[in-house]
Amino acid sequence: AAESIRKGHLLELHHLSKLVWSLSFAPRPFDAKRVLGHLVPLIMCQSSQMSSVAAHSILWGLWHSGGNDLVAQLLLHWKSESVDDDDLVGAADLLLTDVEWRRGSEERGLLEMVEATTATPSVQGVVSKWARGYVADESIVAHVWDQDKVERNRPELAKYLSHFPEMSKWSQPGSGNHWRKLGSLVEHVDALVGVATDPKTPHGMLRLIERFAEGARQWLKVAGGAKANLLSSVFCDRSWEPWEFSLECGAFVGYTSIRFAAALRGQLGRGRGRAVSVEVDPVQACIARHFLDLAGCSEIAEVWVGQFRDVLPRAVEEFGVRALGLAFLDYKGTIFHIDLASLERLLAFAPGGIAVADNVVLPGAPLYLWVVTRHIAWATTVWALQEFLEPNVEDWMCVSEYCAPLFPEVDEPPVSWQRLSWHTDHMRRRAQGMRPGENLMAEQDRVSYARYIRSIYRDGGVDAQPWVDVPHDISLRSRHEYRTAAVCSTQLPRPAWGGLH
Repeated sequence: AAESIRKGHLLELHHLSKLVWSLSFAPRPFDAKRVLGHLVPLIMCQSSQMSSVAAHSILWGLWHSGGNDLVAQLLLHWKSESVDDDDLVGAADLLLTDVEWRRGSEERGLLEMVEATTATPSVQGVVSKWARGYVADESIVAHVWDQDKVERNRPELAKYLSHFPEMSKWSQPGSGNHWRKLGSLVEHVDALVGVATDPKTPHGMLRLIERFAEGARQWLKVAGGAKANLLSSVFCDRSWEPWEFSLECGAFVGYTSIRFAAALRGQLGRGRGRAVSVEVDPVQACIARHFLDLAGCSEIAEVWVGQFRDVLPRAVEEFGVRALGLAFLDYKGTIFHIDLASLERLLAFAPGGIAVADNVVLPGAPLYLWVVTRHIAWATTVWALQEFLEPNVEDWMCVSEYCAPLFPEVDEPPVSWQRLSWHTDHMRRRAQGMRPGENLMAEQDRVSYARYIRSIYRDGGVDAQPWVDVPHDISLRSRHEYRTAAVCSTQLPRPAWGGLH
């Protein structure tokens, strides 16, 4: 560290950003905050090289090391140096995490910065609603990035542009099929919420989102169909206490957030319990909040912006230990097991708490599956069921009950499972269009890849039970999925908790 500081003036900004990020992980007694404080003046001297990637790495490293004062100092300096908001917007999720946690007053300015990166007027209106408390009369012209700005702020995309010029359609803020689809979803819901259903009915809002997803080229990656029935069954089969909360990791547009809020209200009544969802993308978080508001669930549901690993301590700080009734993991499957271990170390799970993991097969969460099927603190059932609106794709969901606060060492997974974990990330990037040398994932690719993953799981001694369904609303839905008849596994006797309630 001393040598890095001595030679710091020789480093460019992207080198300094990586140094800050790596030093923030240094174990105690290493004083990362003090060392990083010496690097801040060097970073200030290179404001002209700023990019979203560098800003996020620097600010996260300082924040993670307890240097909130250094974060504020840097932001003020960058503003005084007129650093372009486009070169800082990549750090908006972290800054919003900090502001929301400490109930700061800077949220409006951060959301207005995000608003300028959104090209769709309907989505801009949603962001404006949460930034200002009302929808602005005029749309903001989305910023246009030149080649230099694309290279600075989206390096993972820029490296392909010279070989794959067709990818330029994704280079502008708020561009691409994903944001077009979300804009259409907001317009669909806003137009029909007061016509097709009672605007204060959560289940009516869920059906609006489902109907949109059934349209041509409108499919949404939400836990609908059989997956929704499994979640509802698990949620409602549990006996909830008034002080407990649910935690969804990956809110997307708030589909499952609405479902959990409605179920929790049915279990405990109005004003009791909380349904918390975490979403790393600030724009998607605003959409989720908007739909929760229209569904009449805002008094019981919250959407927090940030990376899940960063907001876990906030959940325990606000609700206390042993208050997490259910955690739903629905984001990047290759880190499920890391975040589950963090929840255990923070003593978050209530006695009999439930962890539910989606997409265990597709794209895949092999290391998580290995842990929860071998960890003596967890009683796990693995269910096989159809993906929402994809009848040919079989996915698995893990339902695990927390039986005791035990922390044994679990055997290392086989090399084949570790290699599979890396490969699932590769396939996830391919499905997002970030592997332009390979074709996008067609349905047959998804079916074949899911079959391959299941074969590795079964070779490792892990198999799934079929989630038994019965037809429901057959005139509209039978081509997609079946509704569930609850199939309950025998509950294991719970070991003593040793007073840690």
